[in-house]
Amino acid sequence: MMNLSDHIKKRMKDHSLMKRNMPIQRDMKTLNKSSLMMNFGSFYLPKMGKSNPMGEDAHFTSKDHQTIGLADGKSRWKKEGTDAGEYARQLMNNCLVVLDAKDREIVYPQLILEEAYLNTKVDGSSTACIITLTGESLNVVNVGDSGFMLFRNGMMVYKSSTQQHGFNYPYQLGKSDHCDDPRVAEEFIIGVRAGDWVVAGTNGLFDNMYASEMEVAMKVIGEAGCLEPQVLAQVLADLAFENSLDYTQGISPYSQAALKEGYPIPIKRGGKPDDITVIVAHIEPTQGHTLVLGNIENSYSFQPYFPKKSPTVNVMDPIVMKRCKPNKKGMKTLNERSLMMNIGSSYIPKKGKSNPKGEDAHFISKHHQTIGLADGVSSWAKKGIDAGEYARQLMDNCLTILYTKYMEIVYPQLVLQEAYSNTEVNGSSTACIITLTDESLNVVNVGDSGFMLFRKGNMIYKSSTQQHRFNSPYQLGKNSHCDDPSVAEEFIIGVRGGDLVVAGTDGLFDNVFASEMEVIIKQIVGTDQPELLAQILAEQALENSLKTEGVSPYSQAASMEGYRRSGGKPDDITVVVAHILPPNHLL
Repeated sequence: MMNLSDHIKKRMKDHSLMKRNMPIQRDMKTLNKSSLMMNFGSFYLPKMGKSNPMGEDAHFTSKDHQTIGLADGKSRWKKEGTDAGEYARQLMNNCLVVLDAKDREIVYPQLILEEAYLNTKVDGSSTACIITLTGESLNVVNVGDSGFMLFRNGMMVYKSSTQQHGFNYPYQLGKSDHCDDPRVAEEFIIGVRAGDWVVAGTNGLFDNMYASEMEVAMKVIGEAGCLEPQVLAQVLADLAFENSLDYTQGISPYSQAALKEGYPIPIKRGGKPDDITVIVAHIEPTQGHTLVLGNIENSYSFQPYFPKKSPTVNVMDPIVMKRCKPNKKGMKTLNERSLMMNIGSSYIPKKGKSNPKGEDAHFISKHHQTIGLADGVSSWAKKGIDAGEYARQLMDNCLTILYTKYMEIVYPQLVLQEAYSNTEVNGSSTACIITLTDESLNVVNVGDSGFMLFRKGNMIYKSSTQQHRFNSPYQLGKNSHCDDPSVAEEFIIGVRGGDLVVAGTDGLFDNVFASEMEVIIKQIVGTDQPELLAQILAEQALENSLKTEGVSPYSQAASMEGYRRSGGKPDDITVVVAHILPPNHLL
């Protein structure tokens, strides 16, 4: 298998491998040409009482590269006499060195992280998240439970997912045998607008504050006329700090996650004391920007800031401090929606199977503005079991639950949980359910089915893949080697009128690059025929799957894992296309 050093060199030199999948580079504008910029501020509160006053978090901000990064050193290393904070600091410093050492107009966070990891020699391990603004998109690489939220019009519209081996055991970069390397990283892009707010942080923030609390904080600070990145970063850090010491209220994101994993609330009660790093970035138009690039220097921040009350904290409404579950505002009923989905689908089962139905299944509920896909795992065929039956029953159960229990507002994660409980046949499958709730997609996903979001013909977001290893996705089933819905990734992402959602099983995404989809979408733009687009994409995936030579997403992924593959991957192919439109366009 290819070692990491060779892997990195291959990715940096062999750009021909990526030529079929370059929407990211095409959308990436140089800093001088970008229409948007990030104005950011940061704040760091190390955990009180630690023998190491610097704590174990580290971060950097590079305004001239429009890039930020965070790392959270894993504290268990102190049992071996090792300061994991030193690993996190060296990793972040190396990221900044790599940024400055190369003549970079376009920043690729994944390559920055890989090279920085290779140059980090000290013992220890840490999570890592690097975010860069390129044009009108955030390009992100993330390992572990650091991450970010995106806020629009005062509401959270996206939260990055957490990568973890088990509860409180995140993916972590390091050179030890039990650590991970950058190949496990989640890489994605997400579109942004002027006025958006990015709140990035280590788990000291996200374990202690709900998105709803951050929304209230932003509103109250804004009403006080103090809504600046540095102010918001300090206020959020202070609030997370206070919440982390609250053992009386019982519910926090951390205690809620613990309860979900089977730990009783009295054991994992209230907040979680930890180092707290917060970076806040405001997305602003370049024209009229108050920052002057020539006078800006990189800042590498890891010196501790100890708690001190800012005047802005005094304007906070007590409701911010109240422990609460994520709120439900923003989810409007069908009659209140300003956007709706016009949906079409196409399914091509794999040729030559003994089961002509194949092993994929999907449903569409235009009334509930909800779609779902499942891909039965074919390895069950060796045991004489049709995994397609599991996928079909799971999707049928989802549809039954929608029509018997959900009249107005749909919660995909609850639908999937109940459908899973009601699916009794042998087998296993991936699953993805997407519902439109006014101006956001509410998504639950397990495995390697998923979706891409296209805006003006360009891909701006792709859902991540969950897999135990190459070609072994997370899969729902009742067998001991299967997963249950607790592993699902749940998130929301904002959409606009005119956007296109292309959802599919891996039969689509293993065989068609985003750049190929962009070409097809632009050829039929304006036709508003989702059924036709779904059919064309499915046929393109089928054509590519039968090729025995050349590069495909599947062969590219195999190569990155050290396997030699070429051409496509024959499989069942399901495509569901949804065009986001105002309701009057669907009449």
